[in-house]
Amino acid sequence: MIQDIEPKHLYNEWKPNAVPKKTSAVVQFCGRDLLCRIDDNGLRLPSRAMFADGDGAFTYLLELDGREYYLLRDETRRELEGFTYRDIALFRTETPREIAYAAVSAWHLCSWYRDTKFCGRCGAAMEHDEKERMMHCPKCGNMVFPRINPSVIVAVTHGDYLLLTQYANRPGATRTALIAGFTEFGETFEQTVHREVLEEVGLKVKNLRYYKCQPWGISGNIMMGYWCELDGEDDTIHLDDFELADGAWVSRAELRESYHGNGIALTSEMISRFAEGREHESV
Repeated sequence: MIQDIEPKHLYNEWKPNAVPKKTSAVVQFCGRDLLCRIDDNGLRLPSRAMFADGDGAFTYLLELDGREYYLLRDETRRELEGFTYRDIALFRTETPREIAYAAVSAWHLCSWYRDTKFCGRCGAAMEHDEKERMMHCPKCGNMVFPRINPSVIVAVTHGDYLLLTQYANRPGATRTALIAGFTEFGETFEQTVHREVLEEVGLKVKNLRYYKCQPWGISGNIMMGYWCELDGEDDTIHLDDFELADGAWVSRAELRESYHGNGIALTSEMISRFAEGREHESV
């Protein structure tokens, strides 16, 4: 998955006194577009030396492989030789994986900073705390930490068949998705699994087994992966056509022949493991 970058490591600790070096990586977004370069060596980000902005314009984000990453929060389009703006969908396909992981993590934080410019309690302008990664309101004292949305990815099995879906209202989507949804307030992850499967395809499930989790910075999620089995023999799918455009039971044999995962997303890894007959193996 995208976060599997060992032996490299992404350090997400906040550094309150960090000042960018000339060689520090700069992450700058304009809307959903990232300023970057893609060449024979893969995805590359510009360095601090390429920007005329003062150090105060840069916010420390993270460290990867000894290099610090900073967010330039001014979203005015820049013209840097050799660099262009690319949609954040590139995180799903570009290498090196560790750079893509750092950039998508930066997008997660960028989205949070965008959404916390003003206090949701009193409307005053928010300020960055000096000691930790937190926005606080100087007027009412409201404290806001980076938002993480809990959600589930659910692989529903029925013998040698796996339930695959296709998202509705998503251009280019194909039937390569699992059941997914956000955990509601007052709800456990297991309750989310049962509710989402019933809502999206009208089926009941049993024998839930936790698999793995994945941070998914594109939407600010932490995704909890679960295996489960169809409860009963009636496997008739009743689609929620607001959420899904298609749903079908796909055999393990068909997946072996036709499915080619990208190794980036939790969904892809779970489908691949089912195709290989490894869904019951421990991790």
